[in-house]
Order: sequence, then structure tokens, then C-alpha cells
Amino acid sequence: MPAFHLRHATTYAFSSPVSLGPHQLYLRPRADHRLKLNASSLTLSPPADVVWRNDLYGNSVAIARFAAPTTQLDIVSELDVETFPRSEEQRRMLQDTSSAGHDPAYSELEERLLAPFINIGTASKSSVRGWIERASAGARKSRYERLLECAARIRFEFDYRPRFEPGLQSPQDTLQLYSGTCRDFAVLMIAAARTLGCAARFVTGYVFTPNAAPGSSSPHAWAEIYIPGVGWIELDATNGLVDDGDLIPVASASSGEELTPISGAFEGMGVSSTMTVAVDVIRTDSHE
Repeated sequence: MPAFHLRHATTYAFSSPVSLGPHQLYLRPRADHRLKLNASSLTLSPPADVVWRNDLYGNSVAIARFAAPTTQLDIVSELDVETFPRSEEQRRMLQDTSSAGHDPAYSELEERLLAPFINIGTASKSSVRGWIERASAGARKSRYERLLECAARIRFEFDYRPRFEPGLQSPQDTLQLYSGTCRDFAVLMIAAARTLGCAARFVTGYVFTPNAAPGSSSPHAWAEIYIPGVGWIELDATNGLVDDGDLIPVASASSGEELTPISGAFEGMGVSSTMTVAVDVIRTDSHE
């Protein structure tokens, strides 16, 4: 099975000493049958009191509280993980379950529990539905086929453009600009899935990129869609990956606004700051 060593280093530099408020860190994966966490470490400078808890979705989140003023904050997370991608037999089952002309319906219990992952705003639904129907008008396709079509269109029709400002583009903005980051593409993919009547959630984590230069990777984001009888499937529209072992999830939620890998605040009069991020995702198993 795929195995990886990850190192995620973030440095905030301040022009003069600041007091740091509590920071919330989504950096440790929640282990399950799809991911095994073999080792993890979190190093903070200046040191902090760290309390781990589970959020409302069951994700692992660290709350770090700092005491002394500082001119620099260093956060380094290191992980050793294994992933367990869906087997060929499971992939065939997914294809059979979601074949053309057969869209499995959610049970009453699933509808109730998945409600936060199905609801979508009227404005987003209208604009996204128009985008979907421009490619699928008149075609007889299952929802799963249409989901794959949406992911492929995002990958090949939209331009990936890094953006360092905080926040996410709305689906309408991404459709207007035809560009965005992986987080924006995940938001659009989620809106497309919900428009088609599927539950979808936002996932933050990492992706293995062969031959990446040291430190050149970054946190990644994608969508997961819930298919009755199958469960949550990964759809990474940025890279065209479906339930792929190179995707390493850390946390999931109903919206991207709830999931920022590192969030916090500082206090200081007239202080400016800079941020640098370096991520390495190294495959450690033999995969020739």
C-alpha cells in the first residue's frame, strides 16, 4: 500500500514583537480503514500549551496557546502515513451501483443525517445547474457519470491560479473567472454534486506529486461525495484523481470556511507580517 512521509512547515515573521492569540491547527489525520497514521509530531516555536480535541465532525484539531511575545512563529508538522485506495472490485461495485439509468436514492435516515452536506444556496444552485446542463443537455447519464464529467471539466477547462489571500471564491465567481485554486475547485465540485442531489463535503489534506522539488508542495483540498451503498468517494477535480491512494486526507467538513489548516491571530501596533510555507510529501514504499 502507498506510504508517505510528510513535512509541513509554516513560518510567520513579524516586524516587531507580537502577542499571539490561540491558534487552531488541522494537521493530524484521523485514522480509519482508508488511512493508517504510523507516527506524528508537532513542533512549535515559541513553545505553546497544546490541547487536542475532536471537532463536531470528529476531526483531530490542536488548540495552541502561547505565553511569550515573539517576532516569529514556526509550526512544523511531520507525519508517516499509509493509504488504502479502493480495490478494483470495489471500483467495479461503484460502477455497477451507479450505472446509467440507476441512481440509488438516499434512505430517510441518510437524508436526515446528510442534510448539512446536501443543502445549497439558491444563487449557487441556479448558476451551477446552468453550467452542468450546458454539457449534459439531452444526454442520458447517471449522477455518478455526471459527477465525473464535472470533475473532468473543472480540470481541463479551468486555469489553476495560486492565490494567497484568505478566503474562498464562491462557485459563481469561479464560473465567471474560469480560474481558481484547489480550494476554489473543491467548492465548485461540492456545489455541482449538491445541485445533482448528492451529499458532498470539503476535504483538506495533501497530495503526492511525483518529482516535486523539495518544499514546493502545499496543502491540498478536494471534494468527497456520498454514494448510497458505497460511501464517501474522493473526487479531486484539480488533479483528476478518483479514490486515489496519492490523496492524504486530514480533515473534512460541510464547507471549506470551517477548515483552514492553520488559523489564529496576533496583537501588535502597526505590525506587518509575512508567511512562508514549505510542504514535502515523500513516498516511502516501493512502488516501481
